[in-house]
Amino acid sequence: MTVKIIGVPFDQIVPEIQEALDTALAGTLNLQQGSLAKANPKDTGRMAASWTVGKNTPDRSVKPEGQQSPEPTPYSGKITFEGDWYISNNVPYAQYIALNYPPTATKAQKDWYTSIANQTGVVFTRQFNKVKP
Repeated sequence: MTVKIIGVPFDQIVPEIQEALDTALAGTLNLQQGSLAKANPKDTGRMAASWTVGKNTPDRSVKPEGQQSPEPTPYSGKITFEGDWYISNNVPYAQYIALNYPPTATKAQKDWYTSIANQTGVVFTRQFNKVKP
C-alpha cells in the first residue's frame, strides 16, 4: 500500500507556523499595549505612555514627569513566539489606577484594566486566525 500526501512538505510547515505565531504575538502585544494606553483613565501624561512591552522580564522604564503624549513606545526588537512577554507599567501609581481607580471620569470604567487583560487570549486567537497558514 502506498500513501501519498499532497500539500506543503512537512519540513516547510513548521517555519510557516512559527512565522504565523510570531506575527500573531506581535499583533497581540501591539494591540493590547495600545488598548491599555487608550483606555487608561489618566489619558494625558506619563501613565498612558508608560505601557511597555518586555521580553523575559518586564520593562522597568518609566516616561518622564510632564509627558504629554499618551502614546506608548512600541517594542523595538523582533517579537517571536518564544520566551515570556510582558506588558507592564511602572509609574508609582500604576497599580492603583489599574486595579482601584474610582470610575468618576466619564472615560473610566471600574474594571478597564482587567477587561483588557482578560481578552489577551481572544485577541491572540483572532490575530493567529488572520495569518495562520
